[in-house]
Amino acid sequence: MGESKLPFFAFVDETGNTGHNVFDEVQPDFLTAALISRGNFDTQYGPRVSSIAAKLGHSALHGKELGLQRIESIAGDLLALMKASRTTFFVSRVEKKYLLVTKMFDSIFDSGENAGISWHHYNMRPLRLMLTFKLSYLIEDETARSFWKCILEPKEARAREGLVKVCGELLESIALLPDEGSRKVLGDALVWARDHPEAIQIHVDRKIARQGHFPNLVAFTNLLRGLEDLSKRFKRPVARITHDQQSEFEITLKTYHDILSTASDDEIRWAGETYSFQAVKGSTFETKEDNQSAGIQVADVILWLYHQHYKKKALPRGCQALLQYVFTNGWEADFSFAGVEASYIKNYLPILEGPIAPEALERGRELIRHYELARLSSMAQYEADGLPPFMRQASSLIQPQEES
Repeated sequence: MGESKLPFFAFVDETGNTGHNVFDEVQPDFLTAALISRGNFDTQYGPRVSSIAAKLGHSALHGKELGLQRIESIAGDLLALMKASRTTFFVSRVEKKYLLVTKMFDSIFDSGENAGISWHHYNMRPLRLMLTFKLSYLIEDETARSFWKCILEPKEARAREGLVKVCGELLESIALLPDEGSRKVLGDALVWARDHPEAIQIHVDRKIARQGHFPNLVAFTNLLRGLEDLSKRFKRPVARITHDQQSEFEITLKTYHDILSTASDDEIRWAGETYSFQAVKGSTFETKEDNQSAGIQVADVILWLYHQHYKKKALPRGCQALLQYVFTNGWEADFSFAGVEASYIKNYLPILEGPIAPEALERGRELIRHYELARLSSMAQYEADGLPPFMRQASSLIQPQEES
């Protein structure tokens, strides 16, 4: 098989996994690095990686064990290897505090469950992101811990009680928001969720589903989406994903891979965005000890350097060159307050600050009036039938046809 026909193989390493404890101040971020090769990197380049490790008297490469000086001494060899193998890289940061805020917003303010918030405030991405940032101003440390305990609670009644407590604490801080609009939107929705906790799907009864809240599952899903984009761009499939072996989340990672790789490839158009659930169709997933995978070892070294870069450590020239290759020949997913803010400014600020034609402004006002009437109707209807919005078929509760 010619090189042009070889499928992609991905080799993944991670750091910062604190499991249930997302409040560990020593490890505020969860970081992932994946080496992506055309063909099986372990088979093709395993002996070469072993030879590089042997120069340092090691049987395998581990960034933390080597440290900057010894990595610098083999940086030229690693860079030559990366260029020869034409590897691509995925590097990811998940800021645990930002993850918690997004989980809180999705859990409490989903307009399909919470009749107290309008459809557009949850489903229109620019508005959702803006409100998520504003929600973060209301969250004290105790409230954050109460919420995290709530979504991981295995008993439904206790989860509901926790939700009421969290909504009450957030409402006590609502005056911190500087604008009346945000105070009303978030405040109305919090009051409704506090008073109707039975409508909010805060509880999941399976451990695997609860583990889906954790940073490593967010990073892993981002990786699969990124691999899918890479596969489409180069018109070659992803054959296998090899993940550093770790016992706690291995079953969950495999389950997520199975779900996405076998999902329908239908595209869904929703609120101005296009979504497809399928990713890396036909690929397999496995775990290996890092000593048994050259690809994971190189990913480990890159991940360690990436971590030093984020901690603003001074890197010697060879190590800088390695990271420069990674940033030039790969992509970065920064799921953090700073990363999402930068993306928001780039994608939406020109639109938000640009001129609005009078007819577009009036049409927007009409849509807002429509959504507000639908919100009021939904709250009243819930008192009559006890059904959350997603269970109804009333046309007034869905986006107008002209917006699709």
